[in-house]
Parts: sequence; structure tokens; C-alpha cells
Amino acid sequence: MTMTMQVRSMGRLAAVAVLLAALSAGGCAAPAATPPRVLAPELVATPAHLPAIVDAKSGVSWHTCADLIQALRADRVPEELTELPQFNSWAGCQSAALVAQGTANDGLDAHAAGDRLYRHLDLATVESSLAQDRPADHYVLADFKSAKVETTPTSVTLHDKGFVYELRVLAVGDFRHAGHGEWLVRFIERSVTGGSYDRTAILVVDPVGDAGLAATDAVEALRAKAR
Repeated sequence: MTMTMQVRSMGRLAAVAVLLAALSAGGCAAPAATPPRVLAPELVATPAHLPAIVDAKSGVSWHTCADLIQALRADRVPEELTELPQFNSWAGCQSAALVAQGTANDGLDAHAAGDRLYRHLDLATVESSLAQDRPADHYVLADFKSAKVETTPTSVTLHDKGFVYELRVLAVGDFRHAGHGEWLVRFIERSVTGGSYDRTAILVVDPVGDAGLAATDAVEALRAKAR
């Protein structure tokens, strides 16, 4: 072998070595997971202005989404604080955090989601004022026969006894790495007769059985992710 050929051969070997080093350093790393499919981006975002959440007992307060989500995951936010009216303003923080930790999964198809929520969501798994009118262990919005109902492809709204209840699908994916499709849902219940009751909750809705649906509150879903 001539000196020129030896030099060329060494050059090829060096190039191969560089390529192998690049691959081992991350060139073969798994591609980033595909994020959930967001249907209502305006509701899955960090709010521009947030009222402070203050724990009067400990003196601790939260002013940013990042701080509150970290505290929720660590179970450092007393439950009574999540029931304060100002906690409604933090719903966007919760939905954004769950979308950020989720992955794509269309196993629970959002087609006709509004009608499915109306007929199949077990409201016994949802904290709401509707429970006081339904002594049964399992009930759905469709059981409220006298209520006025409006459905869209991604939402259902029920008007009953001076209250309005709305469930709206915000995103579709696997938000708790459960291995199946889930819906991220915003649940609103408020008085429309001059009362002060007004509550917003973010739910993760799962398929149950052949056609049923069950909900987990976002606060619990965030805590489960941290465990």
C-alpha cells in the first residue's frame, strides 16, 4: 500500500470514528414524544394575571404557575385553598401542566365528545353541587330529565334550577402515562340567579368498561404524576 493510500484509509477510519462517537453521544436518541392534541389552546395556557393563593396558617403564598404546580405535585397546598374562588383563575395553569406532561394518544376519540359526556360520564366521580339531587351511587347528566341541555362536538352545557354546568374537552392524549387515551376537560358550575357560587375544575376523563367515562380531578392527577 502506498503512502497516499494509507493516508486516505486513515482518513476514512477517522471519519467513521467521528460518526460513531456522534451516534453514541445522542445521534441515536429516541425522538421526542408527540404532545397531546389540543382542541382549545386559549384555555390551555398560562394566564396573564393571577390572584395570589395564600395559606393563612403557614404564611406561604403562590404567585406563579410554576410555583403552584410544584406545590400541588408535592401535596403542599391544603385542600381548602383549592376551593377558594380565586383558585378558578389558576385552571389554565393546571391544564397547561397536564398537557406538558402528557403524550399523544387518540385512543379515546373526541368525536361527539359532548354527547358522550352527557350520556356516559359518571358524575359520582366529579365533585359538584349536582350530587345533592342524586342519591344514587352512579348518575349522568342525562338523568336530569327536566334540565335544558346544549351539546356541541366537544362540550355539553346543562341548565338546571338556577345553575349552569358546562363540560368542555380541551385536549386529547395520555396525561398520566396510563397507556390509553384520555380527555382533558374543563368543568364549570355557577349560579345564574344572582348567587355567588362559581367553580372551575380541570378533570382528566378516562374510559371505563364498554362505554362509561370516569373523571379524576387535575390536582390529584398532578399529585399522581409526582409519585
